[in-house]
Amino acid sequence: MIIKYKILKSKTLFLVGLFLAIQVPAILLAQTDEGDSTPEISISIEEGKVKIAVNLNEPFSWENAKFESIKTFPMRGGSSMPHTIRLDESNNVNWRQTDVVFSGTYRIQQSLAKDILDQYTKKYGDIGIRTWSIDKNNNLKSFNEFTGSYEILTPKEFAAKYELDFYSNKYSIEASVSGYLVEIIGVFDTETNLMNFDTLDYEPFFQVPKMVIEESIDLKHWRKVPLSEPLPKEYQWPQELNIELETELKDGAFCRVKIEEE
Repeated sequence: MIIKYKILKSKTLFLVGLFLAIQVPAILLAQTDEGDSTPEISISIEEGKVKIAVNLNEPFSWENAKFESIKTFPMRGGSSMPHTIRLDESNNVNWRQTDVVFSGTYRIQQSLAKDILDQYTKKYGDIGIRTWSIDKNNNLKSFNEFTGSYEILTPKEFAAKYELDFYSNKYSIEASVSGYLVEIIGVFDTETNLMNFDTLDYEPFFQVPKMVIEESIDLKHWRKVPLSEPLPKEYQWPQELNIELETELKDGAFCRVKIEEE
């Protein structure tokens, strides 16, 4: 028997459904701090074991994601493994090809400051009251004589202010990797949920948030329910995360899933 629920996004607990089973009737509650996604829960009993499937419904993101190639490559000793790409929130990239790791940086494909400045010069001319230049952070800056300070704008802000064309594709990145003379383009396909990078297709993996399962008889006192196995550090996006409880829930107990989001 499988019943599905929506996790209501709030800082307080919400009753989201009644889990009915022959031996273990329990009410399922869900708690999460905040966020834009709306997780879902499926709960079932198989061979006397309570199993909970959590679909986090997270939006796609490059930051802190791992990508594994579908194709595997031979290793020493006869085994094989995929190529792995890891991206962090500081725009660093690590690309492991079997036993060799290449490092570098990445950025979402969008108009560069130089492209925007060229548009500005073509539209308004290169001689005027204010002169704009590009700083080390790829932003545009100009000294404002009225305020006595520099005005700094991102390419997107600058394009909007002066009605220029700005291009951005959140599903495409450019990676500058050591050992490669040109930037490598990575494109994520929202239909196949695969990223193509340097002619290979990669599956995305996201970090598993801190999550605990708790049960209560009176909705006041809660105890942590042990899991049969520790939660994995990552899950294949956008698939659901499967959790199996080590023990059966008490008869008439309430059950809640707490998701802690940073």
